[in-house]
Amino acid sequence: MGLKVSRQACSTSDPCTTNPGVSGCINDSNLKSVGVGGNKLQKDAANGFIKLYNDMPSDIKSSVRFTDSYRPLKVQCNIFDFDHYEKTGKRRKKGTSGTPVATPGSSNHGWGRAIDIFPENVQKHIKENGPKYGWCWGEVKSEPWHFTFCGPGPNRDKNCDSFCTEKMTVDTSSGSSSEEPTTGGTSTSKVDTIDLLNPVDLIAGKGASDFFKSLGKMFKKRGESANDQQKETQITENVDRINEIIRKVL
Repeated sequence: MGLKVSRQACSTSDPCTTNPGVSGCINDSNLKSVGVGGNKLQKDAANGFIKLYNDMPSDIKSSVRFTDSYRPLKVQCNIFDFDHYEKTGKRRKKGTSGTPVATPGSSNHGWGRAIDIFPENVQKHIKENGPKYGWCWGEVKSEPWHFTFCGPGPNRDKNCDSFCTEKMTVDTSSGSSSEEPTTGGTSTSKVDTIDLLNPVDLIAGKGASDFFKSLGKMFKKRGESANDQQKETQITENVDRINEIIRKVL
């Protein structure tokens, strides 16, 4: 698949000005908060997640942690390895040896129809229960944290029919009940303190991700750039993956 947005366009401060209507250029009025941190999605996808979230058991709900939701085009441009693509024709995330990433202007994150979510118990719950709310796993089989909204709404991925085969049974329209999320999830919109960790827990990876995330936010200035958001996402993803590996080893 060729590039939807050129390298030259990506180098501008706002590539959406010359590429309106592509993935990552959704007007904010068409996005909706999912109620966990500052994460937003396309409205249909947000409604589906909110209802999925509200129906989660309390122990699952309390551990929900996002590393990505709606992704602006500029962020997609910043993480796409253009050098590697031009040499090999293969798409990968910048700074990795081969982590797949959509070309700028085509990501389901940019349509507000994909999330990256942790930890493992949350992933397991959504794999088993998400399809009836429209949320399915399988778009990127190398990424257990990546889920795609295959329910109604604009820009539905045509590949959904191949990896999302279970029937959607929950009404996710904005007019139905439970439109707003109930409390209980981990919100990252405000961090005032850092909880001290037991050394044994830290070695085991327990709570380390939240600790590093809290530390970063306490020293983070307001008005962060898209590049800063990208760096925070990458750091959080890496910490979560390291934690999972450590838990499996121990």
